Amino acid sequence: MFSFLKNESTKLRETAKNWLYHAGKVYHFRKDLLSETELSTLVRLSEEVKVGMKDKSDSSDNRLRSSIEALKDHMEQVGGNYYPRTSMAENVEFFFAALIIYVGFTTFFIKPFKIPTNSMWPSYFGMTGEVYHEDEDKPGAIAKAFRFVSFGAKHYDVKAPASGELLIPMQRSGSGYQVFRRPANVKRYFLINAPGIEHSFYVGDERVSFKYPADFNLERQVLEPMKKAGTATPFDRVASMNGLGPDAFAGQVTETVYDPRTGRNVNVKLYLLRTGRKVEEGETLLSFDLMTGDQLFVDRMSYHFVSPKVGDGFVFKTDSIPGIREDKFYIKRLVGTPGDKVRIDGQAMIVNGEPAKGSIAFEKNAQGVDGYDGYLTMKGKSRLSVDLTRENTVPEGQFLALGDNSDNSEDGRMWGYVPEEAVVGRPIMIYYPFTKRFGLAK
Repeated sequence: MFSFLKNESTKLRETAKNWLYHAGKVYHFRKDLLSETELSTLVRLSEEVKVGMKDKSDSSDNRLRSSIEALKDHMEQVGGNYYPRTSMAENVEFFFAALIIYVGFTTFFIKPFKIPTNSMWPSYFGMTGEVYHEDEDKPGAIAKAFRFVSFGAKHYDVKAPASGELLIPMQRSGSGYQVFRRPANVKRYFLINAPGIEHSFYVGDERVSFKYPADFNLERQVLEPMKKAGTATPFDRVASMNGLGPDAFAGQVTETVYDPRTGRNVNVKLYLLRTGRKVEEGETLLSFDLMTGDQLFVDRMSYHFVSPKVGDGFVFKTDSIPGIREDKFYIKRLVGTPGDKVRIDGQAMIVNGEPAKGSIAFEKNAQGVDGYDGYLTMKGKSRLSVDLTRENTVPEGQFLALGDNSDNSEDGRMWGYVPEEAVVGRPIMIYYPFTKRFGLAK
């Protein structure tokens, strides 16, 4: 950065050091392929450069340049793939070295983790929505850029593609109908395909659609706030679909959907439900920001030296949990370690006969304050689920984990205990987005 402050002699010696680095690579990686003469020449020329670097006499710079040129010419003959190196080769090598370091670091020390759902709300936020009911409330270009950088907010503005009656594509489901949702890919970090959902609307023959991540709860985060504010949603007519007559639909369309069971695209017949809502071309149907979930650093080292404790934020992998049919990382609250007796009393968590300690979330759930609504005893249908209406003893080598947002969390109540080998670590810090939650994890 400050090379302009250095004199020519200093720069020359730094250049010489770089050539010696490349010569060392050629020697170590090709010494079994080179002849004795080629190796001895490489060593001799390298030593001449080293001597030149130490020489501080008036004529030393010229001798050092000559030594560097001689070493460079020899490496062009014997360097193979290690010299001369193109900038592309150097960049690729640097990328893979950095990748190896990153993988090793995240495997054994600190792992970044993004919270997709709101099962731990309000301790940690998953993806949330901020709805704009009026056009004047929508963020401008500068505000969008600021919100994107600061909060990971992506703006959605779905407008009517034409003037006429708004129509909702429906799909037959058993003896009834359901809103059609197409599986789709969305971009994560602008590059990686991630599972998503695509909704579409029709006005006459014109179609408009929008995609969002599969873990985002559109109903809870966008549609419910719109209803509470008295704002019409595109799906208002869907709630009164009982006893549909022949005039309930405006027609049929066919859309193509990828079928993961066959690996092929298939055509699906859809029925366009009349909503009775007249819209003008360009009228806003939905306007909201999708805010990214909290992104955490997870400590993977501590549990090698200390045992997990009740109250810890608890990150684990799901592939070894029989009751979960997916391979993901989950974050919940640890409510029981091996041998602990656990149950829910009212809306409070009871561990070993006393109110659970170790996290402020336990106390706030028991009181039902600050957004914590208390623990529920709902039980899954699986034989592996844990019924917390009664006391359960956590088995040896197992852990019990529940979400802080009890009525919006699939956890040990549904799929049972977390085996010891599935444990990953505990969250230590929220590093993004830059909200009041930024800092040490709860």
